[in-house]
Amino acid sequence: MLPSSIISTTKCALSKIKNVSKIKNDGLFCRGYAKQRGDDGCRKAIVDMPPEVDPLCPVPCERRKKKKDGILHKIKLKILEGGSNFGTPFRRIQCQKKICEEVEEPEPVALPPPERKVVALPPPRPGVQVSVLGADTPVGQYIALLLKQCPCIKKLRLYEAKDSQCSLCTRDLCKVVQDLQHIDTNCIVQAFSCACNELERCLQNTDIVLMLDSGYINIDMPFEKRFCYQAPIVKRYADVIANECPKAFVIVCASPIDCMVPLIAETMKETGWYDPRKLLGSLAVPEMRASTLAARALCLEPIYTRVPCVGGTEGESLVPLFSKALDYFDFTKCNAELMTETVRNAPMSVSRSDGNCVRAAELSEAHALAGLVTKVAWALVCKDVPRVTGFVETDASQVISPARFIANTVEIWGTGISKCLGLPKMSELETTLMNLALNDLCWKQEMVQQWYSKYCSSTDRLDAYQTHFFTRKNYERFEDCAYANI
Repeated sequence: MLPSSIISTTKCALSKIKNVSKIKNDGLFCRGYAKQRGDDGCRKAIVDMPPEVDPLCPVPCERRKKKKDGILHKIKLKILEGGSNFGTPFRRIQCQKKICEEVEEPEPVALPPPERKVVALPPPRPGVQVSVLGADTPVGQYIALLLKQCPCIKKLRLYEAKDSQCSLCTRDLCKVVQDLQHIDTNCIVQAFSCACNELERCLQNTDIVLMLDSGYINIDMPFEKRFCYQAPIVKRYADVIANECPKAFVIVCASPIDCMVPLIAETMKETGWYDPRKLLGSLAVPEMRASTLAARALCLEPIYTRVPCVGGTEGESLVPLFSKALDYFDFTKCNAELMTETVRNAPMSVSRSDGNCVRAAELSEAHALAGLVTKVAWALVCKDVPRVTGFVETDASQVISPARFIANTVEIWGTGISKCLGLPKMSELETTLMNLALNDLCWKQEMVQQWYSKYCSSTDRLDAYQTHFFTRKNYERFEDCAYANI
């Protein structure tokens, strides 16, 4: 190629580049083929000229173009703007001038004072009041410790019988109460003493009354002597209950229970406040022992076994039903006899293991009795319907026997004993033992009737008994002074 042709070609290319070059001026790009002269004397294309900015509404109203418009985009704009594909000219979209209204800001207003929210107090928790008569014994103190931890008991009153103080109790009841007050529960514990004639104050407005043995009881003591020792004390308790809290639920644990329950029933009948639904003799201790023995024999947890006890509460009248320990399982006759004798002789064996014939099973007895009181307390506040075994007066239509009071399974509700389930189906051995137990119970109840008719049958004797009994006097033995003036 000639040098002249090369130079001419280069000049032509440079002229083309100069025509299509963009010159930056005031933020715009000017094209070489501008058709309109601007205010600054520079030719610019109409599309490159920015729209006039409205001083009142500076927001641009033209659609922002993200990419170069093609033929399809132009056809679409024509259709949307009312045109057609047949030569309708393109209409320019312009924003109408709008005057921005000034928004008036409201004057700041002071906030109202914050309302103090009143916290709603929870409703008062239902609770019962329990009075423990004979709490000066070790069993009574252990029971007080366990009942202090029951959430449904709001007040616990401990009565101390100084007339027949147990020689083994070395702690004063006031010291025990001061010690129990340190336990972090909502139960108030109070102490009352027989020396200050505070039995009436202890039983005022009480919901549950727990009667314990109020003195030194020897296991080897004959049955008649034990009854004569405990009968005046229980008779006094029953008289005060009829005056101060006749609607209280009475749980009798003073031995012999087979005689004390009929004695309290006769006393309450004479005062006109007898309610068979509110009187229960405790069988919690023998039932606990029988259930534990059956669970160990079957290698099961004690919670899965329950051996109800029927008949009486101690001795030959006590009949534990080992046939009901586990469903679809029966002990052999020999094993049932051995376990029955073990349960009957348990108090004697436990006391002799300590070296002297006194009560030595305080801890286990306290655990069983506290569990019974807790069940009754939950039932009275209508939180549970427990089934317990108790020595109660039975309905003649359910049990036909010479004994009116028999131990069986009962249901407890807010008003007391709601249902007596009666005697269940028993094995042949248990039926034989039950027949012997009914004869023994009939003899015991006849002895109670004779004692009551001898001392407390007439109204004159009852008035003289009460007048003498509530007079503060000092005696060495309680049974020597109970009926001295009758």
